[in-house]
Amino acid sequence: MLRDEYAAQTRQRIIEAFIALLEESEDSSIATSALAKRAGVSLRTVYRYFPSRDALLAATADWLNTEVFGLASQDDPEGVVKGFQVAVGKFDNRPDLARILALTRIGRSMRSTFRNELASRRRSLLWNDTPDIPAPDRLRAEAVLACLDNVQSWLTLREEFDMDAKEIGATIGWAMELVLNETRRSAPAKKKKP
Repeated sequence: MLRDEYAAQTRQRIIEAFIALLEESEDSSIATSALAKRAGVSLRTVYRYFPSRDALLAATADWLNTEVFGLASQDDPEGVVKGFQVAVGKFDNRPDLARILALTRIGRSMRSTFRNELASRRRSLLWNDTPDIPAPDRLRAEAVLACLDNVQSWLTLREEFDMDAKEIGATIGWAMELVLNETRRSAPAKKKKP
């Protein structure tokens, strides 16, 4: 096995062990010794790949965002709604992990980069076809969409209304479409040239 391949596999084992320990205990103060034991590596190896807790959290967040939950394809405004509907299915597949991301300080820190990237992508494509929407209206719509397109929304509807991923996707999708349609409807009418 090539050295780089072995290093990548070891790094991945440590990340997966960290996630498994989080899912089992929801305790963010996982001891490095417990992590090393779970991953089947030495303490020294853990520190070689992740010299700090922040490095481990950043790598774990990166892996979760690309391999577990990830950004769904969003090529147009309708993709924003579809993206959430794909995400809730992924949350339902890993509910303990999604709950940790929603409710714990460590989960919020791991998803902050993802949330910022998602907001940036959403902003870049929502108003392409309606550039005349006033900035305050765009800001309000983006803020509401950010609240809707969120693991916390999935958790609320799952726990308080006993909805499954399909029902949650349809409900949140409906609300997102209402916000988008209402915001577009309020755009100033373009003046026709004489």
